[in-house]
Amino acid sequence: MKIHMDLDSFFISAERIKNPSLRDIPAAVGGRGDPFIFDKKQKSKIDIVQKNSGAFVPNIFYNSDSTFKEYFIEGEKIRGIIITASYEARKYGIKTGMTIREALSIYPKLVVVPPNHLYYHSLSHKLKEFLQTKIPLVEQFSIDEFFGDIKGWIKEDEIKEFLIYLKEEIKEKFSLPISIGAARSKWTAKLATSFAKPNGIKIVKDEEIDDFIKDIPIEDFPGIGRGYAKRLHRVKIKKLGDIKKAKELFYSWKKPGITLYKRVLGIDNEPILISHPKKSIGISRTIDPIEDREEIKRRVVIMSRYLAFSVMKLNLNPRYFSFKIVYDFKGRSRAYELLNRPFSEKLLKDIMLKLFLKADIYRYSKIIRLSMICGKFYEKKIFDIFTYEDDKKAKKLSFQTNKARKKYGIDTLKWGVEFI
Repeated sequence: MKIHMDLDSFFISAERIKNPSLRDIPAAVGGRGDPFIFDKKQKSKIDIVQKNSGAFVPNIFYNSDSTFKEYFIEGEKIRGIIITASYEARKYGIKTGMTIREALSIYPKLVVVPPNHLYYHSLSHKLKEFLQTKIPLVEQFSIDEFFGDIKGWIKEDEIKEFLIYLKEEIKEKFSLPISIGAARSKWTAKLATSFAKPNGIKIVKDEEIDDFIKDIPIEDFPGIGRGYAKRLHRVKIKKLGDIKKAKELFYSWKKPGITLYKRVLGIDNEPILISHPKKSIGISRTIDPIEDREEIKRRVVIMSRYLAFSVMKLNLNPRYFSFKIVYDFKGRSRAYELLNRPFSEKLLKDIMLKLFLKADIYRYSKIIRLSMICGKFYEKKIFDIFTYEDDKKAKKLSFQTNKARKKYGIDTLKWGVEFI
């Protein structure tokens, strides 16, 4: 049997360890994507860490030692969104993604604290190390989610007792509440966890799966996004229980459809993955609306510096580069390029500036989000002979600057344009 473990309101639960006054009250962790890495004066406490290998574990972290006023107030405006809300706050309708301004209008006594991502990452990593001493196979799915395989390790009739013990151990050692789902399929286990929350346990045996899923809306299943949901609603499939009779339809969608069909019915037999190979690495930032293209270029250079540091720390050589813009009128534009060249920070910076100019099709509109991605990592070193010598020098320079940044911080060395 496989289990899925999900830390309850992880970020705010972590903050409660440091600050007990946050316990048992409506509280939340807020966040802002914009004000730190782009600040010309402030040296922010940002780091890039690679210890966690989960598919959805970010690798750029920030630790704040700011007050609410310092972090969220800009002029007379309250900036930022809710990242994680406590269950006490959720009772008032406070949700992840809601603006802090809106959350405070709903419940003015809500306590919102700035994020400490390095701290959360450290806690998550320590928890993973602990789980590895209790469970033979552990997969980190996100910073606050883990899968485990206990087949052959724990007897079927002792699973509930083991999960209770595991929960109590985590609470005692880490002061973190956790919910656990168990089933033969890891995806059924993940679905079960949502019924165990908060701070509970839900076990779904093989003979119980059909009855368990029959009335659950299709949108609640991990892996059924908007696209699949629209397709299924067109053919009157609204509940997970309806899917069993639609085998022919799902199989007509080839491998993705077959995989999803088996996951929903709990017959996929997908293994626990100890590590996830990196398919891409990216960075994105939501910003206050900006029309000044020179300022946008400055920010592209800064984001390139952070992304390059992460790519080089993993010793990867991408050949796919993508840049995406979101405008204030909800317009979007993307540009990409494929290259066979040795990776360096200068190469990435030049490519991203080029892709920005290519993607920026609404040049007099304000921009509210920038995203860049590197992917298609390859080991075969087949490079462009016309640029190889210059690329080799740039790569060597990047290697030396990365050594300094690892020791003294990512903001130690910057491009001149960042100060303009």
